Amino acid sequence: MNAQGRVIASLTVVAVALGYMLTVSYRQNHAAAALGVLVSGNSAVNRQLAERLSELKQSNQEAQQQLASLTQEIAQYEQISAGSTDSVQALQQRMAGERILAGLTPVHGPGIQVTLNDGSAGGSDVEQILAHDWTLRNLVNELFTAGAEAVAINDYRVLATSSIECQGPVVSVNGHRLGAPFTVVAIGDPAVLSSALEIQGGILDAMRQEGLQVSTPEVENDIHIPAYTNSLQG
Repeated sequence: MNAQGRVIASLTVVAVALGYMLTVSYRQNHAAAALGVLVSGNSAVNRQLAERLSELKQSNQEAQQQLASLTQEIAQYEQISAGSTDSVQALQQRMAGERILAGLTPVHGPGIQVTLNDGSAGGSDVEQILAHDWTLRNLVNELFTAGAEAVAINDYRVLATSSIECQGPVVSVNGHRLGAPFTVVAIGDPAVLSSALEIQGGILDAMRQEGLQVSTPEVENDIHIPAYTNSLQG
């Protein structure tokens, strides 16, 4: 098989590996969320959840190792076949986009930044003025729906399948324990992203009505977002 053929074959394998990784990541995060709310008095169920999570972590780690090896191999083939046929270049561009969606590569570009903080304790129910996991999850979902290419919370990359859950007084993002304030950045069309968040009666209005402190979206010319990491891996 010539270099061009090897590039096409390798790109196909990586596409399959990426799909497998996203599926495993989703199942792992689902299991982690279930494990975060252990079934009281049912040690058998809790043990099964822990074992399932361990299996998924191992599967995800093996898939990442395989993908890293394939990515290195592709980089070598890409150098060999630089300037070759349009079909190979189209595949390379497609894979670059899929790597971004999978969070495998750092990205940078224009976008917006929003800071979310707990509200001021003015009553007896402190829970009402805390930034919860669903608050951040709704904000991230709104950004992706508005066309964000990449999103990060306190410098941790989040995907559509990312685990965001409350763990006591902090919020866990992909297994990383974070406390307020939360700085959320998103890469994409700044005008579109800002408009989606600031629309009257939209998500930021709802947060402010709940008593949370939310900044006005700030436009940034060059936001840097790292690759996805999950502390549950390895």
